[in-house]
Amino acid sequence: MKKENLGDACIEFSFKKKLLAYELNKKLNQVVETNESTTYAIFKKVVDKGFCEHYFEESSSGPTRKCYKITDLGRKQLHLLKIAWSEISEKVNSLIYDN
Repeated sequence: MKKENLGDACIEFSFKKKLLAYELNKKLNQVVETNESTTYAIFKKVVDKGFCEHYFEESSSGPTRKCYKITDLGRKQLHLLKIAWSEISEKVNSLIYDN
């Protein structure tokens, strides 16, 4: 899986609910093994592109937590990504299953 696709996964994960940075890292590692420095670089790129934003949330049980949530631009990008993925998967499936 390419790093660009990991950024797409971050957008998808953050679409469903706000996520803490460590939760996003954990979810990405369920898909592909990455180290923290790689995933945080991916998070930064997604934020820099305006697809997600981060903010800090106070915690009663420890340090301030960094959270991510999707933006309106991220929702539009996610919609385009899903259309593109659908088109690609249809073509690959036709190659595999239609002989």
